[in-house]
Amino acid sequence: MREDLMRAVWQDLQEQQQRNEEEEARRRAEIRRECPAIGARMDRREEIIRESLRGVLEGKQTAENLPDQMERISAEIRASLKAAGYPEDYLTPRYRCPLCRDTGFVGDPIREECSCIRQRYQEKLRQAIGLRSDGQGTFESFRPEVFPDQAAEGSRLSQRQAMMEVKGLCERWADSWPQPQPRDVVLSGKAGLGKTFLLHCMANRLLERGARVLLISAYSFLETARRSYFENDGRMEEILETEVLLLDDLGSEPLMQNITIEQLFYLINERQNRNRPTVISTNLNRDELKKRYTERIASRLTDRSHVLFLPLEGRDIRNGR
Repeated sequence: MREDLMRAVWQDLQEQQQRNEEEEARRRAEIRRECPAIGARMDRREEIIRESLRGVLEGKQTAENLPDQMERISAEIRASLKAAGYPEDYLTPRYRCPLCRDTGFVGDPIREECSCIRQRYQEKLRQAIGLRSDGQGTFESFRPEVFPDQAAEGSRLSQRQAMMEVKGLCERWADSWPQPQPRDVVLSGKAGLGKTFLLHCMANRLLERGARVLLISAYSFLETARRSYFENDGRMEEILETEVLLLDDLGSEPLMQNITIEQLFYLINERQNRNRPTVISTNLNRDELKKRYTERIASRLTDRSHVLFLPLEGRDIRNGR
């Protein structure tokens, strides 16, 4: 997926360059049509450039005075544009990224990718994996007031206080990339407690820190695993190899004989062997994980030496139950 997204980023950049050229040509044609005197100065500026370059190539002159000549004519053009009711910079090329001027590269003589390339890639990745682009689903958009502030029976903390603690742990874990400890995270709790929201917060923060992230549902994982199992097409490799896998809603996928449990164990075991962090949200508690997926898998998901297991409890904030 990363290669496809990067190709799309560079394709977008090429299209942006084309739009830039078309817009510049449109403005120049407009000025030539509406303000012939300015058009004549534009022609004179281009003529001086051509004559100077020809003279330099023929060894008849140097380009030493060319910058001063260009600036004098450019100043006349800016003043004429203003007098005609146009912005002074109306003929100045427009770029989406002023750093690289929409070339995708910065630096001279050593060129490197502009930061806008990474930003556009992250935007496309967010879209591809289902993250919102409106600033929601981030730690900054977390609203503790939506959680009840009353302590549950037998608990020292209110649901709001407990959620603040969990949010802090998740944020610190994401901020510690590329060396998070422990390696994996499991968010456990019933529906409506904020698990998926926290998962999205972690994904967004990890992307900001440059991690290669893949966010998929447990259902999508199972479908990929099933197709890979029967077709041997290698589609599981991206899930196994991505730097951080975020697996949402484990426990909602169907139990398929000889596939679900076996492929889930393969996923967890293989990623742990490759030292690839995995973040999981599930509606199952420890006992339910063991009952549904066997002790072998449950132990991998609850081992305190390798997993930050975060139980969420309280009232469903979506329907108040």
